[in-house]
Formats: sequence, structure tokens, C-alpha cells
Amino acid sequence: MALLDALGARLVADGVGTLATDIFLSYIPTSPDTVVGIYEDRGNGAEQVFGASVASIERPAVRIVARAPRNDYPAARTKLLAVRASLGAIRDETISGVSFMCVMVNSDPYPMGQDEHERPMFGLDLQVWVRP
Repeated sequence: MALLDALGARLVADGVGTLATDIFLSYIPTSPDTVVGIYEDRGNGAEQVFGASVASIERPAVRIVARAPRNDYPAARTKLLAVRASLGAIRDETISGVSFMCVMVNSDPYPMGQDEHERPMFGLDLQVWVRP
């Protein structure tokens, strides 16, 4: 979970939220209403780089899910815009021991419907390039 930990740390550093309060890694609890979940998703596999030695660039994918209180559709979308601004700016940084080349935004925030309590949910897809 080092990748998710690093992304969560970046969101905290940028004032998007607080880990285990409104930002969660690999799950979203039933409360509070307003939360962000960071999930690993299907990536593209390692990229081989040839030169003096053979190394690979790992390319995992990440899905961010935001949930807002019932009938507050704009809040979920607005939260993901803050997430996109924070994580999409990562270029050549090491965060919590993870060496990021870049984080690329692969989608605009998209509606995912509502949960069982009629709270709106939005998703955002990211492609991450990290050095092993």
C-alpha cells in the first residue's frame, strides 16, 4: 500500500483532507458522508527501459472515489477537482519513499450514481508512473 499511502500523504499536505477522517485507502466507510477513497486499479504493466542497465517503470492505475452528503451532487464533484489539482501536479517527486515520475489524469470526474443512502459518488482515474 506504499503507493496509496504516498498519494494520501500528498492530499493531506495539500489540504484536501485528513487520513482516516475523510480520506481512506482501499475502502470508504459508511460515515462520514463526505469522504474520498483511494483505490488501486488495473494498471498497464511495467515499461522496460534499456540503457546501461535494464530497469522498468511501473505504471499502476488508481481510482479516486468521492462521496458527498445526500442531494449534494456538486460537493462530490468539487472534491474530486481538488484531488485532481493535487495529484495531477506530481512530477519527479519522492513522497513517503515512493519515487514518482508523474501522475497523469486519465478522466474527468464522472458520476458513479448513488450509494445505498442516496449519497452521490464521483470517480476519477489516474495513471501513475513510478520508479521501482
